Amino acid sequence: MPERSSRGEVATVRSRSRSRSKPRRPSFPRVKSSQRLIRTISAEFGSTGDVSVVSQDMDHLTLEGGSHEVIEVPFVKATLDSTLPNSYLKQDILNLIQALKIQKWYKKSSGSTLDTESLKITKITGAMTNAIFKVEYAGLPSLLLRIYGPNVESIIDRDYELQVLARLSSHKVGPSLFGCFTNGRFEQFLENSTTLNKNDIRNWRTSQRIARRMKELHVGVPLNSTEIKNGSINWTRIYKWLQKIEQSEWSKKTSNLESVLLSKDWEFFKYSVNKYHEWLDKNRKSSQHLAFCHNDAQYGNLLFTAPVVPLSTTTTSSSISSTAPSLFPTSSNISLDEIIHPSIHEQAQDSKLVVIDFEYSGASPPAYDLANHLSEWMCDYNCSEPYKSNEAKFPNKEEMLNFIYSYASHKRPTEDRSIDDEVREIYNEIIKERACVSLHWSLWGIIQSGELDAPKDEKTVEEGPGGERYVITVMDEDEVTSIDSSSSIEGVDIDSFENLLYATEKMQLFWGDLVQFGLVSPEELPKSAKLKYLDTKMI
Repeated sequence: MPERSSRGEVATVRSRSRSRSKPRRPSFPRVKSSQRLIRTISAEFGSTGDVSVVSQDMDHLTLEGGSHEVIEVPFVKATLDSTLPNSYLKQDILNLIQALKIQKWYKKSSGSTLDTESLKITKITGAMTNAIFKVEYAGLPSLLLRIYGPNVESIIDRDYELQVLARLSSHKVGPSLFGCFTNGRFEQFLENSTTLNKNDIRNWRTSQRIARRMKELHVGVPLNSTEIKNGSINWTRIYKWLQKIEQSEWSKKTSNLESVLLSKDWEFFKYSVNKYHEWLDKNRKSSQHLAFCHNDAQYGNLLFTAPVVPLSTTTTSSSISSTAPSLFPTSSNISLDEIIHPSIHEQAQDSKLVVIDFEYSGASPPAYDLANHLSEWMCDYNCSEPYKSNEAKFPNKEEMLNFIYSYASHKRPTEDRSIDDEVREIYNEIIKERACVSLHWSLWGIIQSGELDAPKDEKTVEEGPGGERYVITVMDEDEVTSIDSSSSIEGVDIDSFENLLYATEKMQLFWGDLVQFGLVSPEELPKSAKLKYLDTKMI
């Protein structure tokens, strides 16, 4: 167990040995709070710096008008360690809330001290980049606590993410941001909300609703000049991650390349990625412009904030009766009019579907964002093998057309072209972009695994945010007790996810598409490589 240093002298902290992440930085209940700063974030240009707080009564979040809207967010230079014993973690959380002066919580604690025994923290699984907790206390609004993962600096540009949150806030999109600290932040917890599951996103009407909400994001949040100039954020990340992997010892081991990347050598892998990128640019329609995209619309990032009241019983493709339009299979018995002209009742409930977690958002071709969502139909993050992608679960042609017709018809600017022509183009672009989705998340899995990190010294000395000094020693995994596992929602999370197996599954899909596009042949891949083949037929 950690030893508390009450007067700033060196305290000894024994940290568990963890093969997939850095040794944990200790965080102790602090006698004095860290200085509260105000971070000013522009919706156009990003963070402009930290400013010491002037007024103790300053609002927790201020949106200012003008040519460039900004938000002012409380910031504390402090670190939280999600692997600490439960009592220590709770005390640190309360100290940070106090330092950030989070509204209602701070007013409560200024009158009387909040009790750690009455504080409830529940780990929310399904998040594979961060550790996510619901923070509850009787009589106070719940908070969402996000503690960034150990390899996050290689995956996410946090300054850009805060800029995105500022822009979304100006457009009334997403939960409120209450305050930031060195390795995380507090956000609004959406009460009475229900996270969608793997079956919900397959529901015929829910899929239409998701498509309409994605269209609203694509047309409703403008890109800034820098995003337009830089191009697709996904390809920017892909090349950044390729460089990081190439510079590591991991990429020099043939066994890693063959078992995870399914490639005989690194040069062939890079050549194939570049060849696919060039093919994609050459074959992409000019109308597939860049838009602001979420880029991670998996079911865990989709919430219903209130029950959706159905018109009748749950509707599926087989229960809709009318004449099939030209792009649907001739055997379909589907009403196109019901898809492209949803009732006022249906559209009025669209706002109940909320998209959260914009960590991977940015400029992308809309077809990439749609391909990413549809690819997530293959995933089940709450089973015994959550890393797997079941290619049989990818949406069939009818399900794709239901989704795309809903997307294309919603907030349509003009009627100067046939809706069938527009849907056909989007359908084909999704097929082309799908391999990019698989590549992106495969490289993400390798980075996230921690396998590229150099081993740390067994003993290090660090200084805490409140001036404490700690000696950190590595110890066996089972010698430290962290947060009670019973206080968590069942499912995969950042600590249990098999990132390399996930990366391999995505590479099976990537190579499967490239083989069918004629960009590589199976003979160029290792004999042991088992590929997954999805339908690549265009319409």
